[in-house]
Amino acid sequence: MLRPESPEPDPEPLARGGLAHAALRDTLEGLRERSGSARLIPARLGLARELLEESLARHAQDYPLSARAERVPGARRRLEADLERYLHHAVEQASPLEPTHLELGFGFDEEDGLPALDLGGGVMLRGRIDRIDVRRGGEEAVVYDYKGANVTPAARWIEDGKVQLALYMRAVERLLGLRVVGGFYQPLGGGDLRARGVLDAGSGVQLECVRTDLLDRAEIDALLEDVIGLARRAAAQAMEGAIEARPRTCSYTGGCEHPAICRCGR
Repeated sequence: MLRPESPEPDPEPLARGGLAHAALRDTLEGLRERSGSARLIPARLGLARELLEESLARHAQDYPLSARAERVPGARRRLEADLERYLHHAVEQASPLEPTHLELGFGFDEEDGLPALDLGGGVMLRGRIDRIDVRRGGEEAVVYDYKGANVTPAARWIEDGKVQLALYMRAVERLLGLRVVGGFYQPLGGGDLRARGVLDAGSGVQLECVRTDLLDRAEIDALLEDVIGLARRAAAQAMEGAIEARPRTCSYTGGCEHPAICRCGR
């Protein structure tokens, strides 16, 4: 009935995500080294595409996109097309912020010294933040987390358990001393490349975003505190071994993983 598979996660989506992250990091770092700025603007788009292609080729062996050799060229072309499309999209957004921290880890001994984030209640958090953009000459920052094709608006973060970005926003505030005025999940594929998240409407930072993602500072702070509370409760349940059936959310994409045999009424 269950048709069990290997407990290892599907390697192809993980490899695609790993290669996309590495390629975007290299592209932005290369722009900064070659031009003095990692901002994506029209004058640097050609260079950005060259750097992207070079990075994809350089990391191809590190992130095999498929175990089947015949599928690799097609998967590579799709990923390159998606990332080039994202570069064009970013150029059109004309963000005034500078991509400053790329793939920033915290709470790892081998990293650059940033400690884990203390969430209180004995819960410590570590992670790797995809990108932090900072206003030049200021302390305002916006945190980005790359995703595939689907992203979650802030109004559903609590309901859907999409708490990673909010926790990273708090980590940047406490560990780097920056004033985080926004955080966005940035899709790298799909039909809609608009980032979704939150932006402090009174911060003075002008970014293209969905109107409903503009919130007051008090609303953002309340949301982040709610997320931290949710994370602490989840950690407490895990430490207590409190496991319960949750058929509305037990599947990775939402809903019940095994509806034909599930006997849970909730």
